Amino acid sequence: MAVISIDDLRPGMVVDRNIENFQTGAILVAKGTVLNKRIISQLMNLGIEQVAIYMDNNGSIDEPINNLSVKYKFLSNKLDRIFNDVKYSKKVILSEISSEVDQLITEITKENNVIGRIKQLEEKDDYTFNHSLNVCMLAIMVGKWLNYSKKDLKQVALTGLFHDIGKLKIPDHIINKPDKLTMEEYEIVKKHSIYSYNILSGTVGISKNILMGVLQHHEREDGSGYPQGLKGNKIHEFAKIIAICDVYDAMTSNRLFKKKESPLLVAEYLNNESFNSLNPLITRVFLDNISRFYVGNKVLLSNGEIGEIVYVHPQQPTKTIVKSDSSFINFLEYQDVKIIDILK
Repeated sequence: MAVISIDDLRPGMVVDRNIENFQTGAILVAKGTVLNKRIISQLMNLGIEQVAIYMDNNGSIDEPINNLSVKYKFLSNKLDRIFNDVKYSKKVILSEISSEVDQLITEITKENNVIGRIKQLEEKDDYTFNHSLNVCMLAIMVGKWLNYSKKDLKQVALTGLFHDIGKLKIPDHIINKPDKLTMEEYEIVKKHSIYSYNILSGTVGISKNILMGVLQHHEREDGSGYPQGLKGNKIHEFAKIIAICDVYDAMTSNRLFKKKESPLLVAEYLNNESFNSLNPLITRVFLDNISRFYVGNKVLLSNGEIGEIVYVHPQQPTKTIVKSDSSFINFLEYQDVKIIDILK
């Protein structure tokens, strides 16, 4: 552990001790949190002067600032303007972000740990905005694993980027509600995929494939989804990809009414749903490939220790072996301790 000045904090650093409000004792940032620019800015505004940061056995503090971070920021800034325009009923002008999407695709397809990078890139206190970028990046990775052409990678990236843009047409008091939605409110939220389709219809550069992916990303293999209750091969492949990426990011993110889940628990959920609501082939491709990113990543354990994933069982990619300070923990077997979060 190293205690460093707030001015020296960098995105990607891991908090090694709860950061508390000195007056109330309330936890501001929990141990194990991967810092990003938004969190660092909030800590500065709260007057926090020093933070305990995780240091590995070699005395190193990882600071993964790279080209992906730069390209993400370029796209983030322009997407922010597009989202604001849509709120005021202006049209989406795809040419404003086309080059930035191309550059992001280039960086993501050569990144060896995009799963570990996503959460530390977030810069805004806006779930829908961050979620859109995260799903875009995850969809690019899935497209790469499915051997998509450059053209199809661009299209699936745009599908992920705009799949939730219709939420901008839903009242803020519903989108930002801190409690569980009522049935009536949920029915309103469910219209967002149709709103997304309508917003993008007629936009230069938006293909029918993108429109179908946006419209159908809440459809499910077993017909339990919306807005049309489609099944199986009636659902566009882009929508099937976005469905998996959407669920993965939503469940691994903190939201107003729900705390995030461990990525490994979410992976187990996806695996189970691949027999029901999610496409089994694409889900298997997703799980098999993200499991490769886990090895070497630090994890926060429920006993407060920080460990490192050293092995993933090839036949069960949601099960790992973790090396902690005290032992090796094989999660293929029942364990009292659990993995709370993957840090980086």
